[in-house]
Amino acid sequence: MSDASLLEEIANRGITSPERKQLQRVDWLLTALDIFVAEGIDAVRITRLAEDLGVTRGSFYWHFENREDLIDALVSYWKDKNTRAITESVTHAASLAEGIFRFFETCIDATLFDPRLDLALREWARRSDTVRSMVDIEDEARIASLREFFIRFGYAMPEALIRARVLYFSQIGFYALEVKETLATRLAYTEAYFVCFTGQQLKASDTENFRNYILETYGDKLP
Repeated sequence: MSDASLLEEIANRGITSPERKQLQRVDWLLTALDIFVAEGIDAVRITRLAEDLGVTRGSFYWHFENREDLIDALVSYWKDKNTRAITESVTHAASLAEGIFRFFETCIDATLFDPRLDLALREWARRSDTVRSMVDIEDEARIASLREFFIRFGYAMPEALIRARVLYFSQIGFYALEVKETLATRLAYTEAYFVCFTGQQLKASDTENFRNYILETYGDKLP
């Protein structure tokens, strides 16, 4: 599902009456999302949204009960997009290498996992215990899916959990530290990353096929 389709699906949850055709609930959410990611939650204000959309403040209430209703929809989008991206990357993997490779790809494709959105939630969580609790729950769900992935391929507890944490925390740290390196540079470390995360060696052919696929699909860039 594309970002726009997912956001529109979330926007339409709970709507019981037809909306005005000139401006949809999803339009407010798209604008709010852009502001939230760029400037933080405090900048997401009804007056600001109305100004950016070129409509009156009153029209906001045709689509949302209040600001909290809008914020709840943004949080739902974050959960549905980013947590699902992590869990789906490994849930149906047919091999250990396939799961790790799919996780790697998820982490470099912002249409699958949006790091800017994730960091915006984490920054908000620094100032809100409620949001901190939500972030903790999603982190645990993501780690749990990675833990079950490792268990499925023969790792016992607690090793499966620790490897899941190392894999997940290293990627979140990569985003948080804003590491600057080309995708080609990062791919050059594929074998070393794989050994670090799994304790196993990759086949040379698997490494080469993965590198070629990523560079052909995404070019030499990172989000």
